[in-house]
Amino acid sequence: MSHTVLAIGTAAITASGCVWYLPAISDLQAGDDRPRSARTAAAACIVWWAGMALAGGLLLVVPDWQPAAQVALAGLVAGVILRVRALWYRRVERHEDGLRWAMLDAGPAPKSPRPAALTLLGWLLVGLAISSLGAVSILMAGGGSFAPRVAAAAGSAVAVSTAFLLIGLGNVRRYRH
Repeated sequence: MSHTVLAIGTAAITASGCVWYLPAISDLQAGDDRPRSARTAAAACIVWWAGMALAGGLLLVVPDWQPAAQVALAGLVAGVILRVRALWYRRVERHEDGLRWAMLDAGPAPKSPRPAALTLLGWLLVGLAISSLGAVSILMAGGGSFAPRVAAAAGSAVAVSTAFLLIGLGNVRRYRH
């Protein structure tokens, strides 16, 4: 295969790699706005693609393929070293972030100052008051015979009281721990 064909292929691959090295260039230009790990990873990307571009240029100029391969290999090795260093920086940054978040942790939710029985009694009293008002309004609504209204009032009072009892038990259990 001709060196010109290899050089054109390398140039095409390098040009299509712009989706990686152009954002990497913007990361480097951002400076301290980006974390150190992101800047080091961006440098690794640029070194690798610059090695490929230089190898493509060497394929056009030098009749032997070995210098181009050596430059490409040097770019690959330098890029891998920088990438490993970026991973190490990222691990350190995550550890520091974890320490910062741990300092912000408020700890467990405070226990309720009221005893659980008092909280449950409050929920039951509110439930009984609401169910009694509902039962009275059903009884006073009129219309029809008295027996079905008493049954509807009693049924609704039991349902509302039970609902408030279950809500109170759930509330006590949640804030007790």
